[in-house]
Amino acid sequence: MGLGEYITATPEEEAGASEGKSPGPGAGTRKDIGEDIGAGISPDMGSNIGSDTGSDCGIGEKATQEPIFDAEALARDELAALRALGFSRPLLSRFSGIAKRNGTTIETELLASGIVREDAYYGAIARLLRLPFLTEIEASMVPDLLALDVQLQRPTSLRIVNRHAAPQVALVPEAHQLAQLAAVLTTMPLAGRDLVITTKSAIRSAVWQAGAIRRATAVTNGLFETQPQFSARIVMTGAQGFCLGAVLAALISAGLAWTVDMLFVLHILLTLLYFAAMCLRIAALGSRNRNERRRPLRPSRGPLPVYTVMVALCEEEQMAGQLVESLLRLDWPKSLLDIKLVCEAEDRATIAALRACRLPPHIEIVEVPPVGPKTKPKALTYALPAARGDFLAIYDVEDRPHPMQLREAWQHFRTAPDSLGCLQAPLVITNARQSMLSALFALEYAGLFRGLLPFLGRSRMPLPLGGTSNHFRIEALRKAGGWDPHNVTEDADIGLRLYRLGYHATC
Repeated sequence: MGLGEYITATPEEEAGASEGKSPGPGAGTRKDIGEDIGAGISPDMGSNIGSDTGSDCGIGEKATQEPIFDAEALARDELAALRALGFSRPLLSRFSGIAKRNGTTIETELLASGIVREDAYYGAIARLLRLPFLTEIEASMVPDLLALDVQLQRPTSLRIVNRHAAPQVALVPEAHQLAQLAAVLTTMPLAGRDLVITTKSAIRSAVWQAGAIRRATAVTNGLFETQPQFSARIVMTGAQGFCLGAVLAALISAGLAWTVDMLFVLHILLTLLYFAAMCLRIAALGSRNRNERRRPLRPSRGPLPVYTVMVALCEEEQMAGQLVESLLRLDWPKSLLDIKLVCEAEDRATIAALRACRLPPHIEIVEVPPVGPKTKPKALTYALPAARGDFLAIYDVEDRPHPMQLREAWQHFRTAPDSLGCLQAPLVITNARQSMLSALFALEYAGLFRGLLPFLGRSRMPLPLGGTSNHFRIEALRKAGGWDPHNVTEDADIGLRLYRLGYHATC
């Protein structure tokens, strides 16, 4: 079966082909790609994969020479291998430009675009190399080791242990490696006896399941064991309890002995407390620069970084379609976007609703096992080790983020010092005119996200983050230990914890 069966030509391309014209640079027609994957490939695969690109570009020749690691050589090897898999020159030319612009590979862009299915692509590689192909890997056949979690970010190989057969290694080869692998299999046929080809999704799925209990247990206890001063697992220490009890006893005794005087002192203290809160808001209002305008987004120089987006869901099956639609509108290259929808493993209705949306390759469902507290911070911290991005955004299921929000956050991060650990995007209530309650809610959000939080950020004060639309520098987030599974006010908690570690946030 050729890869062309999974690629659809546009009407313009079909018209051009019928008139005898050459397809445009973005063409991917059945005629060019629909040939059998292995056609024209001799048993000595390593010496012939790149034969149609010229003798100086033959992939198999490089496999027996000293390794070449420069980018141009790898790109030539990748192009030759993809052409051997049946992809047309116009299609490869189009995705070569996209890959160069994004700082990725042609293979990465092809798979991220959805123009070819992952199982079809790696199945074709398996036929090319004449190796078995696995679409799924049983988690019971994967040994649970600490090093296993590396495969969540970059799945490349996985050891499979079968009780009734010899162990196997499941590979996810990259296109530029195919000639070298083919050459090895040609010169040493027995080397392929215990090799199988699989997909990245299959490895991730097996790794998630194999280490689920270990990982969930570590997440539940991790912050408490490594940084107990930041954990809310113990609500109050013995010394804190003693001090609080002493203060309460003193207040009760004073109240019983001097009731009127005590009420007067309490009235003054509470008045001063509210007055201080009011002064803070007045200072925030007075510090606003009314002439300050929103900076226009400047074109990015060089490739963009990988951006991870996480959304925690629990019994939200009715919101699945709206959520996926909102996430698909984000303006960021799909090959550099890593979206994780984090669900409780027991919430089968929400998981089924998400899968029914036919998720694209860059969106992954993460199932959190029922270990420890069933909280949003535990779910987010459980998925954190698999985040591939340099930056990470958090959204709620009902959010509809602006399509350009990731680009604006990246513009702030790249021009700010490394001490900027988090950005809080403003939240806007969209149904402010629906009722008096929603109007008051919208007014409160406007004051908080347009006035108070920006003032705290400019003043380098601790920023109590909102629970959504937070953008983190992932290095800072991991240094802080992620979210506290035992703290349901995880947004304010992580903002204060970053401040204690020397980072600042802004809105």
